[in-house]
Amino acid sequence: MRKQLPITALVATLAAPMAMAQSSVTIYGVIDLAFTRASNGPANITRVDSGTGWGSRLGFRGSEDLGGGLKANFLLEQGFDASSGALQQGGAAFGRSAWLGLSGSNWETRLGRQLSPTALSLLAVDPGVGNYYANLQQTGIGSLQSPASVAGDPGHQSTARINNSASVRWTEGSWMVRALVAPGQSDSTGAGNLHGGSVTYEKGPLLGTAAYTRFKQYAKDIPSGAAPGWQTEWTLAGSYKFGLAKLEGGFYSFDPSERNKTLAATTVLKSQSRWIGATVPTGTGQVLVQYIRNNVQRMPGVAAANSDILGATYEHFLSKRTVAYASAGSVRNSATSNTMLVGSTTAVVPGAMGASVKAVSFGLRHSF
Repeated sequence: MRKQLPITALVATLAAPMAMAQSSVTIYGVIDLAFTRASNGPANITRVDSGTGWGSRLGFRGSEDLGGGLKANFLLEQGFDASSGALQQGGAAFGRSAWLGLSGSNWETRLGRQLSPTALSLLAVDPGVGNYYANLQQTGIGSLQSPASVAGDPGHQSTARINNSASVRWTEGSWMVRALVAPGQSDSTGAGNLHGGSVTYEKGPLLGTAAYTRFKQYAKDIPSGAAPGWQTEWTLAGSYKFGLAKLEGGFYSFDPSERNKTLAATTVLKSQSRWIGATVPTGTGQVLVQYIRNNVQRMPGVAAANSDILGATYEHFLSKRTVAYASAGSVRNSATSNTMLVGSTTAVVPGAMGASVKAVSFGLRHSF
């Protein structure tokens, strides 16, 4: 006698091929390692770095067609140090991204941990797209805004990667508008509460972008129970393609709150960055160059902190997935500046206030 399947098992069996046909999940990753020789001012450094070029990562990206042009999308992405195997972003399982959302033909919504509109605007006009020495993380986005935080704290990478956030993107012709809100640390003071947006215009060789973020001080940066002050950042930038080469430049400003602070010689009262960069294809690779000028205002009576940051990178494409590169960078700090030299997820930290730093890395990147 034939044994009959339970109706639930039969439905699941029949539905499985349909579900597989309408949805997809991609597992992807990057492994980036480099041999680095650097100087932090007082000392020379030799080391193997993960993330001088691209941040090493493992990710899961998925999309399901819900019909009528509607899709469900998700992204889970963790960062790791390929030289040791340790998780980055404070050990978070998916510290780079963790979001779920819906999208249509010209719009998208996301909920979770995601990049801010300001961070996305900076990435759009950065020759290295946030990678290699002298990328636009050198503006201080994600590091200046919560000075007391360490990796894993709610304020860490604040205004760059946003926890507990909701975003919307809308595209019409050459225009794209983004908006994001986040309740912050969800305490009674509203610490970390954030909202921001951006407008980007792209047509032919021209791209222009402007973004703004307003957010409250993070709890770890102020006395317990204190009312946090509002802080702002904004950027105005653009790029233009001359044939295959691209020229990029812009301005970024961060205006912190002095509320709840005891001013010291190293307190940031305002930070501004200006930059110009270029991407030049070379047939089997490309050259990326960028110069950034940072100015940080200190308390009255203390000289402003100035830094000049220069980076140059050559990428050689061994295949579609494997790239060899050489990246060199330097930071010249004034007496009251301690700006570090930053790659994607690695950095050379000045050995003393006013010390200048430099580094050269020879690396290999593989994407899968």
